[in-house]
Amino acid sequence: MPHVQENSVRIIHHKGVHSVITQFAAIHQLTNRESEIIGLIAMNGYSNKEIADHCNISEKTVKVHIDKIMVKAGTRSMRKLLATIICNSV
Repeated sequence: MPHVQENSVRIIHHKGVHSVITQFAAIHQLTNRESEIIGLIAMNGYSNKEIADHCNISEKTVKVHIDKIMVKAGTRSMRKLLATIICNSV
């Protein structure tokens, strides 16, 4: 039974994080691809290479998307970007 409960918590947590990412994307007018990328970073901790592989794009394109996300969010570091996402959820 603890395994089932643990999975339920993960699903609820995942849905909550997804909701926060969706809200952040709407506030900052992110494109669908930018939303997907920030979700992969925030929910899965993906590296640029993992994102590139997942999305079938180059790492350079991933970096361009991340730069655009940071400009839209008004930050210049990934830590501040993630902090902004968290602060928007509270």
